[in-house]
Amino acid sequence: MESAIIDFMTNWITQTIEPWMPKGALKAKDDYAKIAQASGFSRLPLERYNDQRSSKTERQERIEEALKLIVPGDTVVHQFPTYMSADFEAEWLAAIKDKKANYVLLIHDFEPFRVTKANPTEFTLAQKTDLIITHSEAMSQALAKMGVNQKTIVQPLFDYLGPNPLLASYQKILNYAGTWQKAPWLQDYQGPALKLFGNRPKKWRDWQVPADIEWAGNFEPDDIQNHLDAGFGLLWDSDFGTLHYQSYTKINAPHKASLYLKAGLPLIAWQESHIGRLIDRYQIGFTISSLDDLGPALDQVTPDQYKDWQESLIPWRDKVATGGFTQETLAAIQKYFE
Repeated sequence: MESAIIDFMTNWITQTIEPWMPKGALKAKDDYAKIAQASGFSRLPLERYNDQRSSKTERQERIEEALKLIVPGDTVVHQFPTYMSADFEAEWLAAIKDKKANYVLLIHDFEPFRVTKANPTEFTLAQKTDLIITHSEAMSQALAKMGVNQKTIVQPLFDYLGPNPLLASYQKILNYAGTWQKAPWLQDYQGPALKLFGNRPKKWRDWQVPADIEWAGNFEPDDIQNHLDAGFGLLWDSDFGTLHYQSYTKINAPHKASLYLKAGLPLIAWQESHIGRLIDRYQIGFTISSLDDLGPALDQVTPDQYKDWQESLIPWRDKVATGGFTQETLAAIQKYFE
């Protein structure tokens, strides 16, 4: 009888449905769901809505409907955050536990580590999980310092599905893709030639692009790799006000690192960041202590050094393109609950 129950246990992966969001913002979670489905997981769609306008009864009815196929012994891997309310997340977790299913918190971002919040609910939520997927041992330790002592599995990079483009060529040019608001240093940048990708924020509409920056425009997530055809991939965010974007890089794995690797770009990052530690350990680029180091460091890069870094990153490139990092995590999750 027990083996019959085990045979019917299902692994689930949540995917928040947000049709109005730019595709680039959805790629990491979409890819994770695709890889999970290919690995035998069932997709659990969650329509994002403003649940703060709904009553508790309405919210719970939605949750019950979404979880109607969950049975005892199932495992739900929850892609977090959904950017719905704290009440939703708490009730979602409680409903899964009520069904005697396993709840895995898969962290894409963890807001209390990058934004000052008066009363963060995320730590309480994390304390009630069965397993947490983090980006680094440093992130696991940061959670533990906040009283979250759950078992963690580290996934050091996110994947970036799709065919690989031609390998980038050697040039002393920087590429920067992502959210400009996290990089106010762009506004008065002076340094090596930099190719900038992304949408201009409304607050930046009067910004005069510095002479050292070429704004290449905004591209779909499956196309941008074709425009990262030379030079290096720069990862650099700033702390300012109540926003701790640079400090956050000490523990997180930004999705654009996977994009850069996919294009064959050696990486440049802050030496104290999680990605910086990977760069130094695996020789897939170089690290700096400040943006002032960029020019002198680039001056010393030879074509042979660039080629060596590219040869070192090719296995990483192939792994992110085929979902290798996620597959390893999913296998570890299944083994944990066996």
